[in-house]
Amino acid sequence: MSAKGGGAGKVYFILYLAVVLELLIIIVERDEAEEGLLKKQRETMRIVESILSQLQSGSGTEGINTRPQDEITIPPPGINMREIMGADIKSSRKYIVEVGVTDVSAELKRKEGESEKEYLERMKVAAKLANVQEIEYQIFFNPSQDPLNAPSFPTEEEIRKKGIDFTKLQPGQTVVAEDGSTWEFLSLRKLVLDFPQIEKILTDNLRNLTLEHLEPFYPKNLQLAIGPAYAPNNNEDSVFYYSAEISAKRGASALTDLKKRVFVVNFQPPGRAGWYKLRIYSLTNRILGVVKDVPSPEVPEDTRINIGTVTLTVKDLNKVKKELENRLMKYNLPPSDMLLMAKSVEDIEKFDQMLENSIKMAAGEENAVETISKIKLYGYITKLLTPGMSVMFPQNANSISFDVRVITPKPAVSEPTINIEPYIAQFDAVEPVFGFTISPYQGATANVVEGRVLDEGGAPVARIICRGEDEFAGSIVPKPVQGGNRYYRGIVERPLAPGKYKIEITHRLAGRAKTETAELEIFKTGLTDESARLIKSKLENAFYGYSLYFSAIPNSGAKIKSDQFRIYLATDLEQQKPPYVGLSIPPEQKVFLDCKANKLYAKIWWIQPITGKEVELLPMTENEIKQDEPKVNLATKNETRSQSGNKVKIQVTNITVVEPDDGSGGKTKAQVSLSIGKPKFEGGLEGLEEIVDMPSDPTIEPEENGYSITLEFTVNTALIPRGQDEINGIVKFPLEATAKNLCNGKTARRASTLSISFHYEREKGTRRTTPSGGRRR
Repeated sequence: MSAKGGGAGKVYFILYLAVVLELLIIIVERDEAEEGLLKKQRETMRIVESILSQLQSGSGTEGINTRPQDEITIPPPGINMREIMGADIKSSRKYIVEVGVTDVSAELKRKEGESEKEYLERMKVAAKLANVQEIEYQIFFNPSQDPLNAPSFPTEEEIRKKGIDFTKLQPGQTVVAEDGSTWEFLSLRKLVLDFPQIEKILTDNLRNLTLEHLEPFYPKNLQLAIGPAYAPNNNEDSVFYYSAEISAKRGASALTDLKKRVFVVNFQPPGRAGWYKLRIYSLTNRILGVVKDVPSPEVPEDTRINIGTVTLTVKDLNKVKKELENRLMKYNLPPSDMLLMAKSVEDIEKFDQMLENSIKMAAGEENAVETISKIKLYGYITKLLTPGMSVMFPQNANSISFDVRVITPKPAVSEPTINIEPYIAQFDAVEPVFGFTISPYQGATANVVEGRVLDEGGAPVARIICRGEDEFAGSIVPKPVQGGNRYYRGIVERPLAPGKYKIEITHRLAGRAKTETAELEIFKTGLTDESARLIKSKLENAFYGYSLYFSAIPNSGAKIKSDQFRIYLATDLEQQKPPYVGLSIPPEQKVFLDCKANKLYAKIWWIQPITGKEVELLPMTENEIKQDEPKVNLATKNETRSQSGNKVKIQVTNITVVEPDDGSGGKTKAQVSLSIGKPKFEGGLEGLEEIVDMPSDPTIEPEENGYSITLEFTVNTALIPRGQDEINGIVKFPLEATAKNLCNGKTARRASTLSISFHYEREKGTRRTTPSGGRRR
């Protein structure tokens, strides 16, 4: 991707846009009834549409520029290439990465009548336009030996749709293209602009600003580093950095104009032959729309929007947008609310699809070209006016990926070599096992291979048994040939406690020796406490009608590839079901708990590479599938009260019992019932339970929408204290709702409490008498 456009022509182009847009706004605000004025308005609108459409398509923008493909030769370990080939081989590269930015050199001078505050705010915008906000350098590897073509890599569209965030990856994870080509993620470096530092410099030098004062800062505390450096001598500072010196040279003059920022990549590939993908992704500020933290949809009309160095306001663009909406009403334009409410890339794509449908509607008309231009302009302005949407413009983000082929010549020498992965992670339940290769193979007794494990202090803790992989029964590795490689299996003699170790392998051949090391990390076998707790809770609360799916997190985190794990989750109706590959069961493959099932089985294990041994992280568990409890709803209950003499009758209606799912898939419903227990009286009057009697049990009657409960009380008026004519209190009844699963006969119960208000008022003319006789409780 090469740089294009720019220069003075782009400045004139933007200035012309500003003049024409101001003219349009003046025309729109005047009396639109005058025919000549309308004609001029339409003519001016066409000019603005044309200019904005060119901006939308990226006219005058610059991208990222660097070398598209390269080849690096790495000598095999222990080989003197000068002796063999007569010259040294340079196995590292320095790449210059150019990122186009907006040329703000013409904006540095303070304008006539501009206040100091206005000037500073304008320069802050200029500083954003003139710099790269964020930039990432990513490295991927594919072992393909194709000498001409690198394997396919996911397109930018695929990356966007899948929501791949490379900053969340760890070395060893993979990304897959549509054709199945797999790239291993190796490393990432991300630089983030320190804008507050630039603001301070602008404020301190406001009276004499030059482009030098807009120079970017990418401090270490804002940088992100994932994976090894892959730079000469493993120098972290030289991996990926901004070069002010080269930027000044390539931008003509640091004091007059600047169209690009230059970054430097130093790449030193590891000793693995194949294709390396170096991907650069940058985020700039060519178009500054409404910022994301502005409350939607009430965006102030004086909010400024920058397209390059031209400043517009929300009020300006709203007028143009309104005019377009009036003209294009019949084409069913997507409403701007779709973008205001958007929560994902898919929501934004719905807006774009609806805009595309409007374009299709206009395609068959006589003035199709002009109408389609207006529809596209409407979409462009709507995104400018939507908070946070300007980052989606292609002018604000750019990327390029280029391929580096790494080859290793194979001269006929007998220097011993070893090739082993630099990092190996396993669990403590089994002896660690790993693979490596040695070369050149010279016969069964000529190559002597030994190994040992060292702790972090360098002390040996275990011996490694090294055997040719071709010696194991059932091995699919071919027999080694003279002068070629031989695959080996390294077996640590015993399991190791969790911790970090170093593997040391020595290869001796014809009096020469070569030793290579690798990091070995051993993790405690099992899931993290939090992950185990969450999964256990899901399994123990398995109710009919539920659908189960979950993700598991082992103690190794993401350091062991997920495809080495298996999850078994099934009911007793489907026990032959194969396990899931990976550490998660996706929602689309969830397990439904059918009413005809009784048990739920679950198991999670890791399969050790090479040996295929199974190591349980969650042993096979068996859980009974239960019927869920019914839900009693007392929030909508109604109470009615009546009193006759010393008898009080209370009726509670509209008590609902919601039947739970029974796992039948809608074929049946759980049968629910409600029962009531003995009451408990509460109130401010001492001895209330002795004063109020309940001579008969409550009655429960089913209603159309629930249940009603009738309660009758008798008040012993003789026990009411003299001078008191009313009794108030609370009566609480224990309720129990029962749900019976008609599919399998299982039941579940839920207890709750019904609280009702009790009120008695002594009727006039009654006399207090002395109590006599017994009472029925």
